[in-house]
Amino acid sequence: MSDQSGSQASNRLDGLVRQVRVFQALTLGLAGAIVVGLVAGASQPPRPRVERFDEITVGRINVAGPDGVRRYIISHELPKAPFAGQELERTVPPGMAGLIMLDPKGNEVGGYAASESHTLLTLDYRNYPLEAAGLVARLAPDGSQSAGMVLIQPPSGPLLDMDAVDRGAEKTKAAKDGKPDLNDPDVKELQRFQAMQFARIAVFAEQKSATIGLQDSQGRQRLLLQVDENDNPAIILYDAEGKETCRMPPAPSQPVK
Repeated sequence: MSDQSGSQASNRLDGLVRQVRVFQALTLGLAGAIVVGLVAGASQPPRPRVERFDEITVGRINVAGPDGVRRYIISHELPKAPFAGQELERTVPPGMAGLIMLDPKGNEVGGYAASESHTLLTLDYRNYPLEAAGLVARLAPDGSQSAGMVLIQPPSGPLLDMDAVDRGAEKTKAAKDGKPDLNDPDVKELQRFQAMQFARIAVFAEQKSATIGLQDSQGRQRLLLQVDENDNPAIILYDAEGKETCRMPPAPSQPVK
Protein backbone atom coordinates (compact mmCIF):
# COMPACT_ATOMS: atom_id res chain seq x y z
CA MET A 1 0.00 0.00 0.00
CA SER A 2 1.39 3.44 -0.94
CA ASP A 3 1.75 6.25 1.54
CA GLN A 4 -0.95 8.17 -0.37
CA SER A 5 -3.44 5.30 -0.11
CA GLY A 6 -2.68 4.93 3.59
CA SER A 7 -3.13 8.61 4.15
CA GLN A 8 -6.55 8.55 2.37
CA ALA A 9 -7.70 5.58 4.41
CA SER A 10 -6.58 7.26 7.62
CA ASN A 11 -8.50 10.43 6.68
CA ARG A 12 -11.67 8.44 5.93
CA LEU A 13 -11.35 6.65 9.28
CA ASP A 14 -10.84 9.92 11.13
CA GLY A 15 -13.93 11.39 9.39
CA LEU A 16 -16.02 8.34 10.29
CA VAL A 17 -14.89 8.56 13.92
CA ARG A 18 -15.84 12.24 14.03
CA GLN A 19 -19.31 11.48 12.56
CA VAL A 20 -19.86 8.73 15.10
CA ARG A 21 -18.89 11.06 17.93
CA VAL A 22 -21.20 13.79 16.64
CA PHE A 23 -24.05 11.25 16.33
CA GLN A 24 -23.37 10.03 19.88
CA ALA A 25 -23.41 13.59 21.16
CA LEU A 26 -26.69 14.31 19.42
CA THR A 27 -28.20 11.06 20.73
CA LEU A 28 -27.12 11.80 24.28
CA GLY A 29 -28.41 15.36 23.97
CA LEU A 30 -31.77 14.10 22.72
CA ALA A 31 -31.98 11.54 25.52
CA GLY A 32 -31.18 14.23 28.06
CA ALA A 33 -33.89 16.46 26.63
CA ILE A 34 -36.39 13.60 26.82
CA VAL A 35 -35.48 12.85 30.45
CA VAL A 36 -35.74 16.53 31.39
CA GLY A 37 -39.08 16.73 29.65
CA LEU A 38 -40.39 13.66 31.45
CA VAL A 39 -39.23 14.92 34.82
CA ALA A 40 -40.71 18.34 34.17
CA GLY A 41 -43.95 16.77 32.98
CA ALA A 42 -44.14 14.48 36.00
CA SER A 43 -43.86 17.47 38.31
CA GLN A 44 -46.88 19.21 36.73
CA PRO A 45 -50.53 18.13 36.87
CA PRO A 46 -52.01 16.95 33.58
CA ARG A 47 -53.60 19.72 31.61
CA PRO A 48 -57.34 19.35 31.02
CA ARG A 49 -58.57 19.07 27.48
CA VAL A 50 -60.28 22.33 26.68
CA GLU A 51 -62.06 23.17 23.45
CA ARG A 52 -63.70 26.55 23.12
CA PHE A 53 -66.56 27.30 20.76
CA ASP A 54 -68.23 30.67 20.42
CA GLU A 55 -71.31 28.97 18.98
CA ILE A 56 -72.37 25.50 17.93
CA THR A 57 -75.68 24.35 16.44
CA VAL A 58 -76.63 20.67 16.65
CA GLY A 59 -79.79 18.61 16.83
CA ARG A 60 -78.74 16.45 19.78
CA ILE A 61 -75.90 16.15 22.29
CA ASN A 62 -75.19 13.03 24.38
CA VAL A 63 -72.96 13.60 27.42
CA ALA A 64 -71.36 10.32 28.53
CA GLY A 65 -68.90 9.33 31.25
CA PRO A 66 -65.58 7.49 30.79
CA ASP A 67 -67.49 4.19 30.77
CA GLY A 68 -69.60 5.33 27.83
CA VAL A 69 -72.85 5.47 29.82
CA ARG A 70 -74.95 8.50 28.90
CA ARG A 71 -75.61 10.98 31.73
CA TYR A 72 -77.30 13.87 29.88
CA ILE A 73 -79.21 14.07 26.60
CA ILE A 74 -80.02 17.43 25.04
CA SER A 75 -82.24 17.27 21.98
CA HIS A 76 -84.48 19.47 19.84
CA GLU A 77 -86.97 16.59 19.89
CA LEU A 78 -87.68 14.99 23.26
CA PRO A 79 -85.98 11.56 23.13
CA LYS A 80 -87.61 8.36 24.29
CA ALA A 81 -87.21 7.58 27.99
CA PRO A 82 -84.11 5.41 28.63
CA PHE A 83 -84.84 2.77 31.27
CA ALA A 84 -83.33 -0.68 31.91
CA GLY A 85 -81.74 -0.76 28.48
CA GLN A 86 -85.00 0.13 26.73
CA GLU A 87 -86.27 3.28 25.03
CA LEU A 88 -89.80 3.86 26.34
CA GLU A 89 -92.40 5.86 24.42
CA ARG A 90 -93.61 9.14 25.88
CA THR A 91 -96.94 10.95 25.84
CA VAL A 92 -96.04 14.61 25.43
CA PRO A 93 -97.29 17.58 23.40
CA PRO A 94 -95.82 17.84 19.89
CA GLY A 95 -92.76 19.97 19.24
CA MET A 96 -91.27 19.39 22.68
CA ALA A 97 -87.50 19.74 23.13
CA GLY A 98 -85.72 18.73 26.29
CA LEU A 99 -82.76 17.96 28.51
CA ILE A 100 -82.83 14.50 30.08
CA MET A 101 -80.84 13.55 33.19
CA LEU A 102 -79.70 9.94 33.68
CA ASP A 103 -78.20 8.01 36.59
CA PRO A 104 -74.91 6.04 36.40
CA LYS A 105 -76.87 3.05 35.04
CA GLY A 106 -78.22 5.10 32.14
CA ASN A 107 -81.78 5.30 33.48
CA GLU A 108 -83.69 8.57 33.25
CA VAL A 109 -84.12 10.33 36.60
CA GLY A 110 -85.62 13.64 35.51
CA GLY A 111 -85.40 16.44 33.04
CA TYR A 112 -86.59 19.67 31.52
CA ALA A 113 -88.77 20.06 28.45
CA ALA A 114 -90.55 22.83 26.57
CA SER A 115 -93.01 23.08 23.69
CA GLU A 116 -95.07 25.91 22.25
CA SER A 117 -97.65 25.54 25.03
CA HIS A 118 -95.93 23.69 27.91
CA THR A 119 -92.83 24.00 30.08
CA LEU A 120 -92.07 20.98 32.27
CA LEU A 121 -89.56 20.17 35.01
CA THR A 122 -89.65 16.63 36.44
CA LEU A 123 -87.85 14.37 38.92
CA ASP A 124 -88.24 10.58 38.70
CA TYR A 125 -88.18 7.77 41.22
CA ARG A 126 -85.18 5.44 41.06
CA ASN A 127 -85.45 1.98 39.47
CA TYR A 128 -89.02 2.67 38.29
CA PRO A 129 -90.00 4.56 35.11
CA LEU A 130 -92.25 6.81 37.20
CA GLU A 131 -92.22 10.52 37.88
CA ALA A 132 -91.83 11.57 41.51
CA ALA A 133 -92.56 15.29 41.15
CA GLY A 134 -93.37 17.68 38.37
CA LEU A 135 -93.73 21.39 37.70
CA VAL A 136 -95.66 22.63 34.70
CA ALA A 137 -96.50 25.99 33.17
CA ARG A 138 -99.14 25.99 30.42
CA LEU A 139 -100.35 28.43 27.80
CA ALA A 140 -103.94 27.62 26.80
CA PRO A 141 -105.29 28.18 23.27
CA ASP A 142 -107.39 31.10 24.54
CA GLY A 143 -104.25 32.84 25.83
CA SER A 144 -104.83 32.14 29.52
CA GLN A 145 -101.97 30.68 31.53
CA SER A 146 -101.69 28.37 34.53
CA ALA A 147 -99.05 26.66 36.66
CA GLY A 148 -99.06 23.49 38.68
CA MET A 149 -97.04 21.16 40.88
CA VAL A 150 -97.72 17.44 41.31
CA LEU A 151 -96.22 14.91 43.73
CA ILE A 152 -96.77 11.31 42.62
CA GLN A 153 -97.43 8.27 44.82
CA PRO A 154 -94.09 6.49 45.56
CA PRO A 155 -93.90 3.06 43.84
CA SER A 156 -93.98 -0.19 45.79
CA GLY A 157 -93.75 -3.91 45.16
CA PRO A 158 -91.45 -5.81 42.78
CA LEU A 159 -89.66 -3.88 40.05
CA LEU A 160 -91.75 -3.48 36.94
CA ASP A 161 -91.23 -5.80 33.99
CA MET A 162 -91.39 -3.24 31.19
CA ASP A 163 -91.39 -5.93 28.50
CA ALA A 164 -94.55 -7.37 30.08
CA VAL A 165 -96.03 -3.87 30.32
CA ASP A 166 -95.45 -3.35 26.59
CA ARG A 167 -97.01 -6.72 25.78
CA GLY A 168 -99.97 -5.93 28.02
CA ALA A 169 -100.49 -2.61 26.22
CA GLU A 170 -100.47 -4.34 22.83
CA LYS A 171 -102.92 -6.99 24.05
CA THR A 172 -105.20 -4.29 25.44
CA LYS A 173 -105.20 -2.45 22.09
CA ALA A 174 -105.98 -5.66 20.23
CA ALA A 175 -108.74 -6.80 22.62
CA LYS A 176 -112.31 -6.77 21.37
CA ASP A 177 -114.40 -3.95 22.85
CA GLY A 178 -111.27 -2.84 24.73
CA LYS A 179 -111.69 -5.63 27.27
CA PRO A 180 -108.49 -7.71 27.56
CA ASP A 181 -108.13 -10.91 29.56
CA LEU A 182 -107.63 -9.64 33.11
CA ASN A 183 -105.99 -12.94 34.09
CA ASP A 184 -103.23 -12.51 31.51
CA PRO A 185 -99.90 -11.87 33.36
CA ASP A 186 -98.91 -9.17 30.88
CA VAL A 187 -102.22 -7.35 31.31
CA LYS A 188 -101.86 -7.62 35.08
CA GLU A 189 -98.40 -6.06 34.91
CA LEU A 190 -99.76 -3.23 32.74
CA GLN A 191 -102.53 -2.59 35.25
CA ARG A 192 -100.05 -2.62 38.15
CA PHE A 193 -97.99 -0.04 36.28
CA GLN A 194 -101.04 2.12 35.60
CA ALA A 195 -102.17 1.85 39.22
CA MET A 196 -98.92 3.46 40.38
CA GLN A 197 -99.46 6.60 38.34
CA PHE A 198 -101.56 8.92 40.44
CA ALA A 199 -100.89 12.14 42.30
CA ARG A 200 -100.94 12.35 46.09
CA ILE A 201 -100.62 16.14 46.15
CA ALA A 202 -101.60 18.53 43.37
CA VAL A 203 -101.27 22.32 43.44
CA PHE A 204 -102.69 24.49 40.65
CA ALA A 205 -102.83 28.23 40.10
CA GLU A 206 -105.05 29.58 37.35
CA GLN A 207 -105.84 33.17 36.48
CA LYS A 208 -108.96 33.30 38.68
CA SER A 209 -108.61 30.37 41.08
CA ALA A 210 -106.15 28.31 43.11
CA THR A 211 -106.47 24.77 44.49
CA ILE A 212 -104.57 22.23 46.57
CA GLY A 213 -105.79 18.64 46.40
CA LEU A 214 -104.80 15.65 48.54
CA GLN A 215 -105.50 12.04 47.56
CA ASP A 216 -105.32 8.87 49.62
CA SER A 217 -103.13 5.81 49.00
CA GLN A 218 -105.65 4.50 46.46
CA GLY A 219 -105.63 7.69 44.40
CA ARG A 220 -109.01 8.92 45.68
CA GLN A 221 -109.59 12.63 46.23
CA ARG A 222 -110.09 13.22 49.98
CA LEU A 223 -109.31 16.86 50.68
CA LEU A 224 -109.55 20.03 48.59
CA LEU A 225 -108.48 23.52 49.56
CA GLN A 226 -109.54 26.18 47.11
CA VAL A 227 -110.10 29.81 46.40
CA ASP A 228 -112.61 30.03 43.56
CA GLU A 229 -112.98 32.52 40.72
CA ASN A 230 -114.94 34.83 43.05
CA ASP A 231 -112.18 34.79 45.71
CA ASN A 232 -114.28 32.62 48.03
CA PRO A 233 -112.19 30.19 50.12
CA ALA A 234 -113.32 26.66 50.98
CA ILE A 235 -112.12 23.43 52.55
CA ILE A 236 -113.91 20.35 51.21
CA LEU A 237 -113.67 16.77 52.51
CA TYR A 238 -114.64 13.63 50.56
CA ASP A 239 -115.26 10.03 51.58
CA ALA A 240 -113.73 6.98 49.87
CA GLU A 241 -116.61 6.95 47.35
CA GLY A 242 -115.91 10.52 46.27
CA LYS A 243 -118.94 11.96 48.05
CA GLU A 244 -118.55 15.36 49.68
CA THR A 245 -118.91 14.95 53.46
CA CYS A 246 -117.96 18.37 54.78
CA ARG A 247 -117.44 21.88 53.44
CA MET A 248 -116.18 24.89 55.38
CA PRO A 249 -117.74 27.37 55.08
CA PRO A 250 -120.93 25.69 53.82
CA ALA A 251 -121.98 26.31 50.24
CA PRO A 252 -124.76 28.86 49.79
CA SER A 253 -127.14 26.01 48.88
CA GLN A 254 -126.34 24.11 52.07
CA PRO A 255 -128.01 24.90 55.37
CA VAL A 256 -125.77 25.96 58.24
CA LYS A 257 -125.73 23.25 60.91
